Amino acid sequence: MGVFRFISISLAAVSAANAAQILSMPHAQTVPNSYIVMMKDDTSDDDFNHHQSWLQSTHTHNITRRATVQNAGMRHKYNFHKMKGYSGVFDDETIKDIAKDPKVMFVEPDTIISVHGKVDQNNVPSWGLARISSSKPGTQDYTYDSSAGEGITVYSVDTGVDINHEDFEGRAIWGSNQVNDGDDNDRSGHGTHTSGTMVGKEFGIAKKAKLVAVKVLGNDGSGPTSGIVAGINWCVEHARQNGGTNKAVMNMSLGGGSSSALNRAAAQAVEQGMFLSVAAGNDNTDARSSSPASEPSVCTVGASAEDDSRSSFSNWGPSLDLFAPGSNIISARPGGGSQSMSGTSMAAPHVAGLAAYLMALEGISGGAVCDRLKQLGSASISDVGPGTPTNVLINNGGAKGDGKSPKPSPKPSHPSEPQQPTEPQQPAPGEPSTPAPAPMPPTPQHPHTPFPGGDDFDFDGFWKKYFGGEHWRKMFSSFFN
Repeated sequence: MGVFRFISISLAAVSAANAAQILSMPHAQTVPNSYIVMMKDDTSDDDFNHHQSWLQSTHTHNITRRATVQNAGMRHKYNFHKMKGYSGVFDDETIKDIAKDPKVMFVEPDTIISVHGKVDQNNVPSWGLARISSSKPGTQDYTYDSSAGEGITVYSVDTGVDINHEDFEGRAIWGSNQVNDGDDNDRSGHGTHTSGTMVGKEFGIAKKAKLVAVKVLGNDGSGPTSGIVAGINWCVEHARQNGGTNKAVMNMSLGGGSSSALNRAAAQAVEQGMFLSVAAGNDNTDARSSSPASEPSVCTVGASAEDDSRSSFSNWGPSLDLFAPGSNIISARPGGGSQSMSGTSMAAPHVAGLAAYLMALEGISGGAVCDRLKQLGSASISDVGPGTPTNVLINNGGAKGDGKSPKPSPKPSHPSEPQQPTEPQQPAPGEPSTPAPAPMPPTPQHPHTPFPGGDDFDFDGFWKKYFGGEHWRKMFSSFFN
């Protein structure tokens, strides 16, 4: 009897020593009794299924005995690549039991994630598109290759999207609603705006890419981390079945406190070949305190203003990879027309759209895209913030100088006017820089990015984009100079 008691105590001690960590989130807004559970990488499908069966039995027993949590149990299940896990509402005793399973990596309280703030301002000029195809600020023209993201799918992980907005030309579809509110619409306007910047005919960068709306935030612009992780899981699985993850881009203009679960999910998506653009946050603080912006494998984006300074609200720090236009950005709004918003939420979709554009144009994918964006960008941003390793502003590599190929920027629709976005104009290559009075086709007819008519050939820019080797550059430079 004494030997049996000793063995029992020893096993209990070993179990306690090997118990998974139950993380604390002291500075975050948590969802009462809601948790995210992540399994270890070596957990097999059989192990995971066995754990779920055990969980259902254990949780039912604990709830029946104490009846402390209502409408409880597992809500989301995650299973993609190496990541297995789930979320749900459980009482304290069940959480302690879960943590004792040696296959559990960690348990994290479910927290609230929000859009990264927004500032609305009417009647301001739109400048973001022009800036990413020019070498200097102050231009109003956007030069781009006619491939325009064709063949790439962009996932908007946000508040939903008005997929019927005229700017999407029927290229947007509804994907998934992880909010489970029964409302497959964008009541906030945030997701429609960010999506317009990515793929819109008027306001967008990848004007031929497809868009999939994945709603993870409610009408108030917030939602639980567990639903966002589920949204990432859904995107990866959908991309696998529809063209492949190497032809997929995910934009996440959202964030909250540091979350190991959210960072892990984002990293798994990147490892599967997707490109993730993530807003750095709008608190004028170190982005390392925010998820998923603090995940090293994603492309974390700070916001820039029209004068090429860091936007005053933009987060900074070692996590940042790039800057993109984020102040007073005009894009689509639900129901038609346009509106202006500011935030790193507006900067990230510039990067996502440009990523889709380059993936179609150059055939690159995944983590290589962020590196390519850094190569093409210009060291333009001032006052980047403490510890920020980059001052690179994104550029599509399609123009030099002041980008003379005319494409007047659209202005936001006035609330009292009919909700129709201003039709921008796009000339054929070589036409004069004066905007024509009638709308032109939305993309140049030349199969590659045109250099504005009348400019000298930009040999250095051409060589950097298509070859890059210094030895070959010197050997062949005489042919161009």
